[in-house]
Amino acid sequence: MTESKAAALCGIDTPVFQAGMAGLAGPDLVAAVSEAGGLGHLGGLRQPPSLLRQWIRMVRERTNRPFGVNLVPAYGGPEVFEAQIQVVLEEKVPVLSLFYGDFTALLPRIRAAGVIGMVQVGSLAEARRAAAAGAHVVIAQGVEAGGHIRGRTPLCALLPAVSAALPDTPVLAAGGIVDAGSVRAARCLGADGVWAGTLFLATEESLAHEIYKQRLLRAGPDDTEFRTGYSFGWKYGTPHRVLPGRAGFNPLRLVGGGARRQDDASMAEKLSLYAGSGVGRIGDIRPARDRVAALAAGFEN
Repeated sequence: MTESKAAALCGIDTPVFQAGMAGLAGPDLVAAVSEAGGLGHLGGLRQPPSLLRQWIRMVRERTNRPFGVNLVPAYGGPEVFEAQIQVVLEEKVPVLSLFYGDFTALLPRIRAAGVIGMVQVGSLAEARRAAAAGAHVVIAQGVEAGGHIRGRTPLCALLPAVSAALPDTPVLAAGGIVDAGSVRAARCLGADGVWAGTLFLATEESLAHEIYKQRLLRAGPDDTEFRTGYSFGWKYGTPHRVLPGRAGFNPLRLVGGGARRQDDASMAEKLSLYAGSGVGRIGDIRPARDRVAALAAGFEN
C-alpha cells in the first residue's frame, strides 16, 4: 500500500475518504466506511445541531475508528454554523471537513482544538489560502464532481497544480473517483488520497432513496449536466452537477437535489439528482466496505 500523509494524519488504513453528502451520509454509512479502513464523513449540512450530536454518538456506537463531520456554512446562517462547530468540538470528532466558504479565521481554532481540518477547494488560489490558514489537508475538487462545485477547472488540470504548489500539505482528489483506475490516475497527478461521493451513494448503507440509487445505476457516462440554476436550499446560480429529471411538464427537473429514503417517490423520480461524471462506471449497489476495498486497490504498488 502506498504511504499517505493524509491517512497517517487521520489514523486510517487507506486514504479513501467518503464525501459528506448532506442528508445522504448518515451514521450507518460513515461507520461502515471507517470500519473498512477509510474515513467516513457525516453530512452535517441542514442538520440541526441536536441531530448532528445524535448522529455523532450513533457513529461511535457502531465503530471506534476515526471519522469526520462535513460542514458547509451556506445554509442556516452563521448562528447555525457556529452551533454545529461547537458540537463537533465538544464531541471531539477527529476530523472536520469544510466546503464553500472562507475558513481563514476558523482553521486556527480547529487546530487548537486538536481536530484535523480539511478544506475542499475549486481553484489554486483557494487551495493556497486554505493551506496558509492552517488546513491539514486540501481536497482539490474538479468540475467533474457531483453536487455543488466550487470551481470550473477539470481535475486533471487542478490537481497537479495544487499538489505542486502545496508540497507540504496532503492533497485529495475529488471528482469522478469511482474505481481503482480513477484512483491510479489521480495518484499520477499528485493525489495523496481520494474523496468520493457518488460511489458511496450506491451502497446499501447510504440514505439515498432506492429510486435515486437505481437512477445512478441506469446512468451513462454522458448523462450528467453542469448547471448554475436552482439547487435545493442553495443560492440561485450556485454551480452543481446532476442527473437531469424527467422531461416534460415537470418543474422539479429544473431543481438539483438529493432524494432521501423518507422522501416521496415522485420527488426521487422527477428531481435532477446530484451525481458526478463517473456515475456511468457504477454498475450495482454494494456494501460500503466493498467500495472502500475497490478504491484502496488503486493504491496498491
